[in-house]
Amino acid sequence: MPGALLAFLLIALLPAAAVAESPAATAITAGGEPVPVERYAADTGPVLLWFPSEHGLQDEHREQALALQARGVEVWLSDPFSGHFLPEAASSFDEMPVATVPDLLDAAREETERPVFVFASDRAWPWLLTGLHQWQQANPGAEDLAGVLMLSPFLHTGADADEPELQPVVHLSNLPIFILQPAQSPQFQHLGRVRAALAEAGSSVGVRILPEIRDRYFFRPDATAGERLAREAMPGELLRGMDLLARTPAAREPRVPADDVDLAVRTPSGTDARLNPVEDKPEAPELIRPDLEGNEHDLRDYRGEVILINFWASWCPPCVHEMPSMQRLEDELRDEGFRILAVNLGEPEDTIRAFIEDEVETEFTILLDPQQESLEDWRALAFPTSYVVDREGHVRYALYGAIEWMEPGVIEQIRGLLEESTEAPDAD
Repeated sequence: MPGALLAFLLIALLPAAAVAESPAATAITAGGEPVPVERYAADTGPVLLWFPSEHGLQDEHREQALALQARGVEVWLSDPFSGHFLPEAASSFDEMPVATVPDLLDAAREETERPVFVFASDRAWPWLLTGLHQWQQANPGAEDLAGVLMLSPFLHTGADADEPELQPVVHLSNLPIFILQPAQSPQFQHLGRVRAALAEAGSSVGVRILPEIRDRYFFRPDATAGERLAREAMPGELLRGMDLLARTPAAREPRVPADDVDLAVRTPSGTDARLNPVEDKPEAPELIRPDLEGNEHDLRDYRGEVILINFWASWCPPCVHEMPSMQRLEDELRDEGFRILAVNLGEPEDTIRAFIEDEVETEFTILLDPQQESLEDWRALAFPTSYVVDREGHVRYALYGAIEWMEPGVIEQIRGLLEESTEAPDAD
């Protein structure tokens, strides 16, 4: 670890300076297109190259950049969505040239002549890790990339498998990594698997868990008091992460993928207007949970009906957003034999009652799972996660993320199950 880099960080960890300078806007050719970059310059401190998530650049990103600049960190806020004429959406990462990442990294290190840290969050990471691996291949053993800071990285594929499948590039990433992980996030349950895979690939991985904090906490319009405090503390968290990474050797020889490894970026988005068929039509796992009145519901008792099982939490905005269309779907198809069982994960009963009374009125069945025991059998890869079980008790469709349930394609898929014939279940 270069001694000058540690000195930079020790300066940056001092209290914030009184004034931060306005950013300089520029465009850097990356991935074949001019990508807008807002540069929050600093003379001597570390450099942080910040890539936006699927939500694009927000004013709150700029507030964080100014706070870091005031502490001596130079921040480059990039906007590859605008540069490549793509919408701010997870699916755009699949279309975005991977070369954008090494091109911007090279520009930052050549312009500043200082080691660079890279930071991003959420679904940007499959694309970003692939680009960093490409940079490593072009710069074997280089120390210019000082480390990687991840905020709630979304690194599984969304594929239906016995265990959540990680993106192939995770197993090739051997850079120094620091993860900031909100505890009230669907990615929290995957943290151990992600950390183990990165460590096995050769990464040095540090982790900081943020208790009682949700994803996107630093730009949420509905931020809680605790999340507002965490937003104020975020520059310090990033500085501590950079300090930790600066004490770790940065040079890494790139790992070479096997011939059969496909590193094409495929970002799970949850935005398709149809449900994902489940191969082999497995029998649904056990699900026995109480409702808000204390009545126990056993999925096996619903044989002969088509059941949508939805795993959700009240702090998850996509969960809340899709609930009205879920209710309309049950209203539309109830007489044909369709029911919804919505399993709340990890929240106390009084929180759920207050949510149903004050936020979203629903009539479909809410089941309680405060200890998240259902996850031993059901793989909720994101909040929300949904499965559709046919009349004979087989899992036919899965969806990781929210959807508009009244989309014609979705209704067509569920009606197809409703129209399938079935024999009456055997009596116990």
